[in-house]
Amino acid sequence: MPHLRILDYFIIIISLAVVAGSVFWSSAGRDGELRAEIEASGELYIMPLSRDGYLDLEGPVGTTRVEVSGGEVFISDSDCRDKTCIAMGHVSGPSGWIACLPNRVFVRVIAVDPDSSAGGEVDSGAF
Repeated sequence: MPHLRILDYFIIIISLAVVAGSVFWSSAGRDGELRAEIEASGELYIMPLSRDGYLDLEGPVGTTRVEVSGGEVFISDSDCRDKTCIAMGHVSGPSGWIACLPNRVFVRVIAVDPDSSAGGEVDSGAF
């Protein structure tokens, strides 16, 4: 087994710092309103995390209920067999997501920039 030299340690430390910095930068909270984007049956639904509510979505295996409560989004009930989507828990930060694959429901949290020129509207051309 070769021995590490001082330059090897330096490169390892720099690499770890770059990785940690990029993870922190990509997951840091951004200014703007947090919203849940829910894709199901070819449709896109948007729910602000600042208001509690729920949405029942029909899919190939039955109904999936997506809820927003206390600034978090989660799947509270689904007719899928394994209920993995329910076990994924609550998501509240940008880049968080939940999926119910059997019912083809995908939920992700996004931060909407209040200074954007689109005014927070969904651009259908982006999808």
